[in-house]
Amino acid sequence: MVIGIIIIIFLLSTLGFFSYKLYQKVLTTEKIQKEILDKQNIDVLEREQKSKVLIDLQQKALDDAKLELTKTKTDAEKTNAKIKSLSQAVENQSLLPKEIVISSNDLASYTTGVVQVICSKSDGISSGSGTLWTFKEEPYSVVTNYHVVKDSIKCVISLTNSVNETIGIFKIKDAVYTFNKNTDEAILSIGESIYSKSVPIANYNYSLSTVRKCQNDMPVGSPVVIIGYPAYAKRNSTLDINTIGTVNVIYRTVTNGIISGYDSSQPGNANYFVSAKIDNGNSGGMALGKDGKGLCILGLPTWLTVGNYETQGLVQNISNIFPAQ
Repeated sequence: MVIGIIIIIFLLSTLGFFSYKLYQKVLTTEKIQKEILDKQNIDVLEREQKSKVLIDLQQKALDDAKLELTKTKTDAEKTNAKIKSLSQAVENQSLLPKEIVISSNDLASYTTGVVQVICSKSDGISSGSGTLWTFKEEPYSVVTNYHVVKDSIKCVISLTNSVNETIGIFKIKDAVYTFNKNTDEAILSIGESIYSKSVPIANYNYSLSTVRKCQNDMPVGSPVVIIGYPAYAKRNSTLDINTIGTVNVIYRTVTNGIISGYDSSQPGNANYFVSAKIDNGNSGGMALGKDGKGLCILGLPTWLTVGNYETQGLVQNISNIFPAQ
């Protein structure tokens, strides 16, 4: 019996021991599982926090991108508005009348058609200007102011090239082909050469006689050039001319300005006051204007001694000089 009790006690003790060990093992397992679970929970929280931070950063980046896009769109709209405004300004500018100027290219083929008219008179030698001109009745002629040749004994014309070198001297026939006292205009017939370097008279520049006349009412402010042989362009060098004598060389010049007013004191179309310099010697030369159609003949420049402080140039209206042309 005692042995049985001892055996029972031993078995119970052994069972208790193994139960205790099993319990400890269970506790250890639960502890490990709890630690794993806690760690997993911590990892989840950390991942969630990281995810939230990342999401916040991405949202901020998205918000910044939206703001930048909005700003870019606003800037683009402003730029487009500026471009539209500038385009409209350019378009409006293109609709404005362009400033008309007379350039050297406009004049290049015409200047050598203006010649110097030199005359001997009872009181000495006088000089003026004229333009080579072609008429059906008199193909080789010079148009000038009548006062340039009035009361002359003999007259010649001197032709120069584009650099003011003398390339021809010709007599003017004794009789004036025609003149008009009302417009101070004379047409001279060209005679024989008296200069060894002259070429046939037909070979010189008559192109100005083909240029159209300016309209009668050229507006104030329109550009003007005066081509002629003014006294201020006199050189120290001289030229010996048969039948005339020794004369100072005068260079052909071009002066520019604008129409500054009108002179309606004479019958016919108004003549023009111009700001372009007209000096003694310019008389009888050529005044050219320009409008939207291009270069045109304004008339004959005439030197006047009026005014208290400076001389005033007048241009005889070409429509009065050649009314039928």
